[in-house]
Order: sequence, then C-alpha cells, then structure tokens
Amino acid sequence: MKSKIFHLKVIKIKSGCNFELSWENGKTIAAIVDYPQDLDQGYQDWKQAYINCYKNLRGKVPKSGRLTVMKDPAGLLREAEARFLSIFHSWLRDGELYEIREEIAKAATDSSINRRYWVDIILTCNCPELTRLPWEAWEISTTTRTNLSRFGTIRIARVSKNIHAGISHNKIIPGIRRRARVLAILGDEKGLDFKEDRKALAHLSKLADIKFIGWQPGKDSTSLKQEIVKEIANPRGWDILFFAGHSNETAFTGGELHIAPDASLGLKEIQQSLQQGIANGLKFAIFNSCDGISIAEFLIALGLPQVAVMAEPIHNQVAQVFIVQFLNSLAEYKDVHEALRDACAYLKDQQNLTYPSAYLIPTLFRHPQSVLFRLEPFGLGHSLRNWLPTKKEALWLSAWLTVTLIPDCQDLLLESRLLLQAGYRQVTQQVQWQANPSPVKSPVRLVQIDNKSLKQDNVKLVDGRYMDYGYLASILDKLVTSNARIIGFDYILDQDKQQPDNSKRLRQSVTEAINNNTWLVWAAIEADHPADYYGVSDQIANLNQTMEGDITTYDWYVELPSNKCDKTCPFSYLLVLSYCLGNQDSSTTQLAMGLPERKDSNHNFRTSVIDWVNDTDTQADTQTNTQLAWLGRVKRPAIAYFLQWFQPIIDYSLPPEQVYQRISACELLGSCSSPLNPPLSKSKASANSPQNWGVRGAKLTKRPITFNQTIVIVASGGYKEAGIDQEGQDNNLLPLPVAFWRGSQGWQDWFDGKPSFTGGEDHSYIAHHLFYQHLVIPIPNALMILLTAVLGKGFRLIKQDYPKQGSREQGAGSRKQRCSAVLGVSPMSDCIKKGTKIITIDLRSFLINIDNAWLIYWLVYCLVSLQVYISLKVLLPTFMPLVVFITYTATGRK
Repeated sequence: MKSKIFHLKVIKIKSGCNFELSWENGKTIAAIVDYPQDLDQGYQDWKQAYINCYKNLRGKVPKSGRLTVMKDPAGLLREAEARFLSIFHSWLRDGELYEIREEIAKAATDSSINRRYWVDIILTCNCPELTRLPWEAWEISTTTRTNLSRFGTIRIARVSKNIHAGISHNKIIPGIRRRARVLAILGDEKGLDFKEDRKALAHLSKLADIKFIGWQPGKDSTSLKQEIVKEIANPRGWDILFFAGHSNETAFTGGELHIAPDASLGLKEIQQSLQQGIANGLKFAIFNSCDGISIAEFLIALGLPQVAVMAEPIHNQVAQVFIVQFLNSLAEYKDVHEALRDACAYLKDQQNLTYPSAYLIPTLFRHPQSVLFRLEPFGLGHSLRNWLPTKKEALWLSAWLTVTLIPDCQDLLLESRLLLQAGYRQVTQQVQWQANPSPVKSPVRLVQIDNKSLKQDNVKLVDGRYMDYGYLASILDKLVTSNARIIGFDYILDQDKQQPDNSKRLRQSVTEAINNNTWLVWAAIEADHPADYYGVSDQIANLNQTMEGDITTYDWYVELPSNKCDKTCPFSYLLVLSYCLGNQDSSTTQLAMGLPERKDSNHNFRTSVIDWVNDTDTQADTQTNTQLAWLGRVKRPAIAYFLQWFQPIIDYSLPPEQVYQRISACELLGSCSSPLNPPLSKSKASANSPQNWGVRGAKLTKRPITFNQTIVIVASGGYKEAGIDQEGQDNNLLPLPVAFWRGSQGWQDWFDGKPSFTGGEDHSYIAHHLFYQHLVIPIPNALMILLTAVLGKGFRLIKQDYPKQGSREQGAGSRKQRCSAVLGVSPMSDCIKKGTKIITIDLRSFLINIDNAWLIYWLVYCLVSLQVYISLKVLLPTFMPLVVFITYTATGRK
C-alpha cells in the first residue's frame, strides 16, 4: 500500500504557533494561530494523573512534591485525559487551520474510498512543549476516521528538528527478502519482567535471527558495555535494534539506557558504534522503555531511518501488551508505522478500561528521506506466492488469453503482424526483388487460368463450373514442350464421365508427359472416409506413375506432412520433393536411387517415393543432398494440432514477385501478349504456324517460354466459378501484406472485399518456402502473454527494492539528465574518459522509469522482433505484449 506524504512544521513563536503544510512539488499552506494558555497546564495535569494511575514504570519518575493517593486514579486519569484532549482538539479546530485540515482530509477521503494509499504526515516541532503533545490523536476531520482507528488512513510520524546525516540509497529500501537480523538488548530488570518480551521476540524467530544481550548476575557492567558497543557495530550488520528496560531523557547525552543495576549507558557515549551500525544496515530501532523522545531525536539526527519509542513513562504490563501486538503486526509483513498504529488501536479499543491513556504513549520518529521498513516474505514458498497474479491481474490475463485462443482473433493478430513485417522489409530494403528487378530466381511458376485466358481462348466451362479438360491438355502439352519437368494441377479432375472426349485427350497428354520423364502431381482432398475423398480419375491418370497431394490448407499456415505421409500428403510438399528427385543429374537415375520405373510400375508411386525418402538416412549416395534430406525430416509438429501452435506460417511479408512468377494460360499458349514474352516479328515466324496457336485459335506469334529447372503449378486465376463444392470457393480475400505489395489495386481489392487471392497462390507460397527451407515459426500469443506477465511481475517485484525518490534527493536536473534518467542511461558527460564516450545502463533508473518510457522500450522491442523475423525466421508477437504490459502497469499503479 503506497502513501501520500505531507510535511507539517509547527513552530512556536512567543504566544502563537506557525503551521506550515507542504506536499508534492512545492505546494504549501501556512497559518498562524494563538497558543492556548491552558494547554500546558492541561498536559501537566494529565501527566500527573497518568503517573498516579500507573506503578512499576519502565523508568525513573522525577519526584515533584508529595504524591497524593486517590481513591480512583483510573477515573481521575480519564477525566484529565478528556480535559487535556478537549483543549488540544479545540486548538487544532481553529478556523485558521481550516485549509490545512481540509487538504489532509481530502486526501484521506480519497484514500479511504479507493483503498490505495496511506496519508502520512511527517511532523516537525521546534520545542519540547509541542513535541510532547499527542499529535497522533488529532481529529483532523469529523468525516474521516482518525489514524488511531484500526481502519484509519491518516498516520502521523515525528521527525527531529536537527538532522545531521542523510540516508544512503541502500537504507531507503523499505524491506528485506531474507531472514532479518535483530539485536535485542535487555537492560536492568529490577522491578520488571522480560518474559513477555522474550516470548514476543520468539514469535518473530521464524522470520528473523535474534541475538540477546543483557545483564546477568555476576556479569561485570564494563564488559557488558563493551559487548553492547561491539555488537551494535558488528560488520554483518543488524536490521532491527530492540531495547527493553529502564530509560530516561537527558539534556545533553541523547538519552540514558539502564543496562545493569549499577550502570547506565548514554547514547552519546556509543555514538560512533551507532553510526557504524547504521552504515552496516541498521534500519529500525524500538525502545520499549520510558521517556524515549530524546533517544529518538538523537538517533534520527544520526541518520537512522525509523525509531519507535514511548513518549512518556510506560507501565511494565502495558509495554508487554504493546510489544506483543506490535511484533504480531510486523510478522504479518506490515510496515513499522502500521504495526505501531495497530498496537495503539488495540490499546485504545480493547484495553482502554484496563490501561487508560496508554494508547497515547507510543510514537514513531522517522527520517524525512526514509521509506517505512517492513519484513518481507522469503523462501521458495513465499517467492512463488509473490509471483502469482492478483485478482485483477488474473482477470485481465484470463480475458487476453481467451481472446488469443479465438481463431478469428489469432488470424487478425497474425495478419496485422505480417503487414508490419512487410512494411519493415520495404523500409529497410530487405527485399530481393527491389535490389534485382529482373525476373525472380524462385523456381515456382504459377500458370493461371484467369478471365483473360477464358475470354481470349474462348473456353467454355462444363456445366457452368468445371474446367474443360481439353484446355488443360493443351496447357500440359505446351509445358512439356517447354521443358517443364515438375507440373502440378490444382484442379480436382474427377469429371471424366461428363467429359469423355476431353478426358481421353488429357489421358494421352499425361502419357506423353510421363514418357518425357515429367513428374505430375494432381490435386486431391484426402480424407479418412471414402465419401469425403476427391481426387483424380483413374481414366485420366495412373497413380502408379503419378502422384496426388492434398490441397487442403489452413489460412496463414504452411501445410507440412504428418507422420510418414502415407494417408495424406500436402500438394506443395510433393511438388518440391518431385523437383529434388526429378532434377537429379544423369548419373543418378530413378532406378539407381531405388525408385521403380514408372512406365511398368505396379506400386503406388507416391508410396514408393515417400518410403525411399524416409529411408534416405541409410542411403549413402543421398546424404550429400541436404535439401532432400531436409524434406525427409520436416514434419508437422505435434503441438500444431492445438490451435496451430508453432506451425510454420505462410510468409506473406515476402512480395509475390519474389515468391513466384505469374503467367496467364493464354500467355503460355501464345494467344495473348505478355511483357515477359513479347511477339516476334512476322518476318521471323509465320502467324499461321499451328505450333504457335493458342488452343482456341489465337494467332499471335510469341517467343518460346522455357520452364527448365522450375516447379509449375496450373491453377485457377480468379474467375468466379472456381471452386470444389461451391462457386468461388477457390477465391479468397487478399491478405493485408499481399495487398500492401500490390499497391493501389491491392488496397482497392481489400477495401472492396474482392476475393482476388487464389488457392494456387497459396500453394505457390508454400512451395517456395519448402524449396528454400523458409519456415517461419510463430511464437503463440498466449505464450507471449504469459511470458510478458511473468516479466511484468518480475519488474514490479524488483522495483520494490528500488522505490522512486522525489526531488528532495535528485532535484529537477537538466533536460538531458531527465532524458537519460528515463532511458536508464548515464549522461554522456559523466562517462567520457580520454575522449572515449561510454554509455552505461543504470538498472535502478531503468526499473524506476520503465512505466514512463514504456513506449520507447516497446518500439525497441518491435524493431528487434522485426529483424529477428528476417534473421532467425521466428515471429514474435508485438501487439499483445504491449497490451499485457500496459495492463500490468495500470494495475500496478493502482
């Protein structure tokens, strides 16, 4: 729980008091009020009644005249307390203090509603008369609970008017994540009983190592003093200094501790030892003894962060009740001020009848630069609990994880990420085709039967939907004569009965292609149930001589073979595999590789190829073919069956021109012109030569297109009837990165929702990726959310050791220094040595300012992740980590 800090100075000047309230960046309110003439007398009457009520005090009460024993000292004490507090409250309700009270009450009201922070008032008084007043009981507002209530939000701590030493950064740390070290000094036990003190400290033994020092019968007081001095300055250091026994205020020695029946120790005597103890890490001291104001002021002036003392003499039993409650709260990992407040609230609410006015005695002094000390959980169990999300964090994490597990949301995040990647490629010139505008080096050629081809070659679809097999035969013949050796048809050719003549012609073209050593791969929908299977008709192609591959694809993902590729095998994978096998040099024939001769084969050709590839590790003559060996190893990861986790994505951030070359079918057949295939002059070729005609009689003469060492995919080119089960099924909306590469036409198609991206283009991308072993592995958003949550939690836990300090220490600084602080970088002027500039990273500044500079850090992360994508082929999400980090930052501030 955080705190809002006010600094209040009360200065007595003659018959008046000057109140000055300051907070935040120089805001102040000042007021002057008269000092009540009867306030000092009210205090003296209350103190006399208090001393008369209690016996067996942990201090020496100065004798002032003769004490008169009353019949009911407790009742008289309550009456004196009521009169005293009435004068005190009446004075502080003066109208001149209205603005001060209102400002504090406003902050207290906000904190009470939001339960977000304490309102801490650090009080400085300039004289003992003011210091001894019970400021902790100040009723600042009638509508706000006071700080002594168990549910209050206002806390008042005192500070010495003279501060001789500051606090180093390692003392500002509010807590420790280890066993605390406690030095317990038990003083003169005459008339007292330290059993309850020992029991209370024993309750803390699970969290702290405690060492007791004290007088024992027969022990020399001089050696005891030396032991105390030595232990306080122990090089290992102490976190808490505890004293129980008799003590008194002194005018010049900072207070007096009675350590033995015949010996006392002034704090001034052990000042050097105390300073060494503070330097070694002493963070908090508690004196469960009488009259400790001068003790606290002396220690705070030396630089000790916090001191808890008794402002007046304290009864032995009251001291025991107090220390038990205080240490119980401290063991609950509350800070020392909250623990003291809980103990005082217990004395007021539960023990006021037994111990009247006791709740007014304990008080806390703190150094103005300090952060309140507390014990912190440690050990594996506590560490794990610290890392668990809070209720709000768990709610947000559940919401974001649910979002990322929705397939449509996954696709949206992936699409936007690839668009960002495409833009990064273009800006950084990491695109091959920009540097080399010549035709792509990729072996993939996409022959598209588009609307232009259908119109130019006068192709009529059978039954209004199915492609004319005679047109496919003409395309196949042309490809074979153009030296194409690997050809895949992205058409389900099962309409042989509807097209008997065209099917027969296509069968003849297939036979000629096989005789010409051409590898053919047919499209299929492979399924376990025969009723769901679609594939090439046996009247068109023999699967003992050709192969068929599954054309089913999932949006955005590369389809890889599963298991041994026996039941189903991806279409594009078979094309690339055929390329590797079909383009072996003459010294490595199919028979030499162990593959069957296709003309006379009686075995399924795909099965023979896959079996050979799976056994490629045992083939000595193929181990040098790294590409073929890689294809034999690549498989779909098992975890990819769960929401496509870690399944390689189709890298649409690559421009289509770098992935494949698009050729219209009519351009291939020579019936329409192409920039890549300009017409010959009529003097060099006859326009009426049948070999240069398109299938429907177009008579443009073209240069021959060669397809040597290529993978050719024949597919639909965007005509609206393309599809298997329904019209237009093969046409999809443009992915955003592809729209980016296509420019204005691509963006227009995307905004119009025009389905201008075909299944053939998907297969071309996949074939390209498999050929170049370009598999980009996506890190799932869900995992990145969890990782970001862990990092966010870790940063927050680490930042607890580096709390933000105000301008009291650092000042505003120059603009350059402020910028350096935000980035966690040391200023250049501080790091220049012999002309060399050295930039150092300040972890503390980095952690403190990470909430303020999150945008800078996120941009750096984005740039790194964009380059990691290109260099390592790993896709790191960018949007969801930002959302989760902002969520953790927002909940952390609350």
